[in-house]
Amino acid sequence: MKSGELLRIRVAFGSLGLVPVFLAGWLGWLQVVQAGTIDRRDGTPVPLSAATADRQGWRTETIPAPRGTIVDRNGATLASDRATYEVRTRVGAPRKVRNDLTLFRPWVARLVNRLALALVADSDMEGRDVLYERHKKRLASAANRAWRIDELPASGAWPKSHRRTADFLVAVGVDRLAVIHALRAYDMSAEYPTLSMQFMHGFRREYPYRDLTHGIVGHVNSFKTDLPSGGVKLETIGVVGLESFAVLEPQDSGRRRYLADGLSRPYFAALVEDAPEGAVLHSTLDLELQRAAVRELTAKCEEGLHNRKGKYAKWGALTLVEIATGDVLAAASWHRGNAPAQARPFAPYQNLFEPGSIVKPLVLGYALEVGALDWAQEYDCNPNHSTYRDVIRSLGRRKAVRDDHDCGLLTPHGIIVNSSNIGAALVGLQLTRPQWQDYMLGYGIGQSLGLNLPGESRGGNHHRSFAEEIKIRSFRANSAISFSFGYEMTATVMQVARAYVRMFRGLGAELRLVKGLELDGQMHDVPAKQDVSPSYRPEVINAIRRAMSDVVSNDSHATGRFVHQQIMKESGVDLHGLVGGKTGTAVSPVRLLDGSRATMRNASFVGFLPADNPRWLAVCVLQSDVVSRFYGGRYAAPPAVKLLLQCQKQMERQPMHQASQFRSGGQTRHAPSGVDLRLPGSSGWSASVGAGVSRDTR
Repeated sequence: MKSGELLRIRVAFGSLGLVPVFLAGWLGWLQVVQAGTIDRRDGTPVPLSAATADRQGWRTETIPAPRGTIVDRNGATLASDRATYEVRTRVGAPRKVRNDLTLFRPWVARLVNRLALALVADSDMEGRDVLYERHKKRLASAANRAWRIDELPASGAWPKSHRRTADFLVAVGVDRLAVIHALRAYDMSAEYPTLSMQFMHGFRREYPYRDLTHGIVGHVNSFKTDLPSGGVKLETIGVVGLESFAVLEPQDSGRRRYLADGLSRPYFAALVEDAPEGAVLHSTLDLELQRAAVRELTAKCEEGLHNRKGKYAKWGALTLVEIATGDVLAAASWHRGNAPAQARPFAPYQNLFEPGSIVKPLVLGYALEVGALDWAQEYDCNPNHSTYRDVIRSLGRRKAVRDDHDCGLLTPHGIIVNSSNIGAALVGLQLTRPQWQDYMLGYGIGQSLGLNLPGESRGGNHHRSFAEEIKIRSFRANSAISFSFGYEMTATVMQVARAYVRMFRGLGAELRLVKGLELDGQMHDVPAKQDVSPSYRPEVINAIRRAMSDVVSNDSHATGRFVHQQIMKESGVDLHGLVGGKTGTAVSPVRLLDGSRATMRNASFVGFLPADNPRWLAVCVLQSDVVSRFYGGRYAAPPAVKLLLQCQKQMERQPMHQASQFRSGGQTRHAPSGVDLRLPGSSGWSASVGAGVSRDTR
């Protein structure tokens, strides 16, 4: 080897030997002289440590908060949020297909096919072939719009002014693990290195018993909102029922950290910090009884459509209430036609009707309480006798008061059993105009239920019923008589239920839909409204109760004899002494949406069980737009009675749970004032009974 070559080799290897010396020096400068810090551009030191290096691999994602959960009185889930992903992709056209556009469209078709297959990766999906074709068509359209493929030439190179990347929505509401894994597999994969997937957390509202609870639990509507950046945001708003309560709104979001590799692909996820946990709203509904209510009401309403020509319902409503607490255990709604449930009114608190004869026990109970009625007195209910002529006809009423059968002499007990309109009118005329106003106020007729249910109808008496310019004689001839058997007023089924609860329990009683609220693992009970308002005397309640018990009997004049005979025939149960009730039938002119008027028949029934010590109360109404013999005892009574018997069966099988099975064991206390849960409040009932009239005077 020549001396020159040897020198070059020594210089080369010597230079290589200086590299580790330089690195060692630089390391010493950083770790020793710099003491583990370097300066940022603004002059502040950046600490150099292992922890700092580890943090470079961590990423943070926001976890949105779910809406609250709604459960029934026994803990069964009625509404909850299911965690989902909204998946978007950003994909660039590879250089190979940009150089030769004949390859681009087949490449896009393969990409679309891969994504569509990933969206049906779960073998448990139903109709995967149909879903696959649907996804492929949608994704192809999205890719065409994002790349503006129609503007590209069929061959040649990619135009310089044309966009090279596409950003489009792959799917929303993705909640299957197999699908998520299949989509993640394409993120920066060897097959598609220019494709990245973004998974954005979200929730989908789930209703396990949607067909049973749509009106009372409610539903959430979703609206798409365009973002300034070009994306789409899904906003949800509770529109009806319990879903509208503010306490169910999502709270602060949580955060989750994950490790990402050099290509920003996550490979480890930590636990969620400040994990969002929605409130748990414990409703008063009983799912088993709700199912029975829907079944019985639907069966009766649809029976007329198939079996009874000219005798079918336009809509129906059925409500079940626990008298001691006012808890709404079930509320069912039925409408004729094929419109979706969300597009129809929820009849128990939105559909108004003239209650008819089901108010007679309320009227006689009030009159007995204020001393305007002697329970032992007999009333001549024959329209051809002098009593009718002197007391009713002499007032100049244009429309005669009639009964559907001759009644003769009746005590108040007999007036209720026979459902005599003449008898009820004779009692109602004993009440003064201020007392009738007190009657309306005490029973809550025309007042909100106080449950904060959107779209609630209030009804009430005619706006001129108590006008000052109406003379007393005219008021007595028209309003007082009409009020006595449930005309010249409207109410909802739940308002009628509240009125009866007030008669049995106290005039300040309210219905309740929420038993408690679970926040951060602690249960906050919502107590039943403490009744500090006047209550009827026990002898008044017992007199009304015994009369209503005899309504449901085999007496030839009892208006509840049909349902008594039907249940005896079907199940061998003698309802007399077991179930009390009152039937009602009303013929009412109703104004339709187009401004025209139509005649409707309202078949109604109020029942309670047990008859000797009422615990449950059911109210049922069916309205027909076909003018025919459509009576409460035949059409409204059977669903209500069968629902009450279901309560008895449930009680015999197992005690009705008063505490949720899902309580976390936290300290129980009343709901804090800071929680925006609007509780049933006072209806404005005044402290007077009888508007100052003593119980001992007539």
